[in-house]
Amino acid sequence: MEDVGLLADLLVLLGAFFLGFVAGMLFMPLRRLVLGFWNAPGRLLKGTQNVGARLRQAFGSATDEPLDRSGVTGKLAGAVSDVLTLRVRRAEVAFRQGMEAFDQGDYEQARRRLRAAILWDGGQELKPMHVLAHLRLGWLDEERGDWSQAREHYQQAVCLDPDHLPATVRLGMMYFHLGETGPAIFQFQRALELDPGNLDTHYYLYAIYRQAGMEREALDQLRIVKAGESSEKLVDLFARHGEEHFRLGRHAEALSDYELALQLGPRTVGLYRALGDLYYLQRQPHTALDTWCRGLWVGYSEALAERVLSVAGSEVDAWSAIQLVRDCMTEHPHDGRYPFLLSRLVRQVGEEEEGIVLLEKAVGLSPHLLEAQQELGDLYAQVGQEAKAQAIYRSGLRAALENERVFRCRACGYVTQEEQSRCLRCSRWGTFEEVRLGQVEGAGELSRSLLQRADAMRQSLRAAWSRISGQLPSGDRAPVIEDASE
Repeated sequence: MEDVGLLADLLVLLGAFFLGFVAGMLFMPLRRLVLGFWNAPGRLLKGTQNVGARLRQAFGSATDEPLDRSGVTGKLAGAVSDVLTLRVRRAEVAFRQGMEAFDQGDYEQARRRLRAAILWDGGQELKPMHVLAHLRLGWLDEERGDWSQAREHYQQAVCLDPDHLPATVRLGMMYFHLGETGPAIFQFQRALELDPGNLDTHYYLYAIYRQAGMEREALDQLRIVKAGESSEKLVDLFARHGEEHFRLGRHAEALSDYELALQLGPRTVGLYRALGDLYYLQRQPHTALDTWCRGLWVGYSEALAERVLSVAGSEVDAWSAIQLVRDCMTEHPHDGRYPFLLSRLVRQVGEEEEGIVLLEKAVGLSPHLLEAQQELGDLYAQVGQEAKAQAIYRSGLRAALENERVFRCRACGYVTQEEQSRCLRCSRWGTFEEVRLGQVEGAGELSRSLLQRADAMRQSLRAAWSRISGQLPSGDRAPVIEDASE
């Protein structure tokens, strides 16, 4: 019985050990399973929050934060974002295409693409691009004289960005063109609040007050414009606005602007051309001719000379033009272009002999005036003076060759027709400069003249030394100096 009791105790111990071993083996997986069930709601909540955040990021198409497209939720959010931002992305492409077409001068294409961009981005998520698009479209409507449509575009730009100065100024200008003085003044006053020192805004107020008959207010704005500004800046201001009015067909305002500019800068030749063109368009050819010749009196201009030639004899008396050009020639006695112009005018009235004399004077004063040399040679050939004609043609050919552009090495003077990185003569790099052939030949003649004078001086020194050495005693006679050139 004692043995049976001992065996039973051993079996109980073995059973307890086996059950403890099995329990120990199953504890860790069972613990993980329990913890997994316990934490499952938190993980599910966190995953749901992650998906929600990515979807919110996808729906927020205007955000600058890059979308995370990793994983299943990222791909889903990316697909949603692509669908939702399709219109905005197409609008951005159309905006950029319209701006490029506008810069390249393809205005019809620019109009189509900018309008399409505005339609694509109906929610105005690309607001700065909308402002620029309305400014471009307004300018295009201005070009074809549609002030009302241009005003609408500028009004849209101001609504999108109330602090946009160019849009506010252009909106005021459209009211001004449409004759709505009150709204125009209001817009320009707003523009002054945005930039009190803007000269263009003060100029527009001056123009509006002047048109409305408000002389005191116009003079006040004109004093503000002139106060503390250089004459060059004011000339540029009035000339620029005069050109704008000229382009838009507002000739009265353009005349006033150009006259103001000439009061401040009477030596600006280009202003006389524009002012004379305005008088000519208003069927005042005599006033236009006088204005163009006033410009020639200040300085020569090919454009002014062409205008004088075009109206002389056809619309005004040629002799009046001749007298005006004679006065200009006395002011510039050393410029061959004035006698050349005068020769053309006198030949229009049949004074061939005086025309030849003036052409000879023009060629003498300005040898590089090739057109004058050609006409003089043709006149000599017409009267049978072939020798003089050939001489004039050769002189013109030499003048043309002297004006030819060549490349000269600054180090050694080597001349070539083609620009090169390395000089063949002195082996230096990057020493070539572009010059006229006449400058090279002049330098060469100067060098030859210096060499000739140096050789003559050397010969005279040798002769003087020979005379002196002949008077010395024979024992003390110095050896004869050999010429280095020999």
